[in-house]
Amino acid sequence: MSSGDGPAAVRWRRLVADRLAELERLSPAAGSVSGSFWDSRAGRYAAAVRRADTERDPFLRRLRRLTDASSAVIDVGAGTGRFALALADGVGHVTAVEPSSPMLAILQRGAQELGFANVTALQATWDEARVEPADVAFSAFVLTLVPDAVPFLAKLDATARNHALLYLGAYSGDAVLDPLWRHFHGAPRVPGPSYLDAVAVLRELGVEHRVTVVEIPDHRRWVTVEDAVESYRDALLLDDTAQVRAQLADLLASWLLGRRGAYRSPLRVVPAAIVDWRGGQLAGR
Repeated sequence: MSSGDGPAAVRWRRLVADRLAELERLSPAAGSVSGSFWDSRAGRYAAAVRRADTERDPFLRRLRRLTDASSAVIDVGAGTGRFALALADGVGHVTAVEPSSPMLAILQRGAQELGFANVTALQATWDEARVEPADVAFSAFVLTLVPDAVPFLAKLDATARNHALLYLGAYSGDAVLDPLWRHFHGAPRVPGPSYLDAVAVLRELGVEHRVTVVEIPDHRRWVTVEDAVESYRDALLLDDTAQVRAQLADLLASWLLGRRGAYRSPLRVVPAAIVDWRGGQLAGR
């Protein structure tokens, strides 16, 4: 049995396939998660990511400890540039790989506004991307949407001369949203893979790795309950109708904490896992 067909890799494929099938069933017009799914969400995603919050992110601190002014870095699934742009002023070069053109356009505009000439934006999925090896290659909150984890991880390993890293959620957001999900869908959500499943695949591949669980402060705020409806409606895969919005607003009025001008999620912090390893471990296997 090859490592790509081991129990952990097979489980990964099944979990992601079932999760994506649910997404397609509930949001058939949403588009592929490898690209167009994010197109309509690019502006909202960028607005939710504040630079001040990223500066306090433990993953960014880890990346900065592993890089210096001469380092070449690859950000796989860079989105609107949360980590790519935060790193750019302290490294030699950043290659940002992102399949969504609206996401990438926001990243490029941000690089121009900040005066970063050392950021290369590459529109491609990771399996399509042609990149030169870099000192550090990483991917943040992307892997759990990738059906086949093995080639993704193998390419990340092969591309990283020194360090390869993953940043993944370390809690079940589905469990937190479960009461709202069940209210609208009448059943629990199909579970997706967790960071533990990613670790199991790495172990199956024979990659020696380290896992650090950290906490990310949740700084999301909404002026009104209605402002929060859009992000929760998206997370819950709900139709955009007046009836759905009204029901969701009523539920969020008791779900959110705070008051007008500063409504926030019930979660003050969100656990996450940093998985890192020495690159090049799979060479020759």
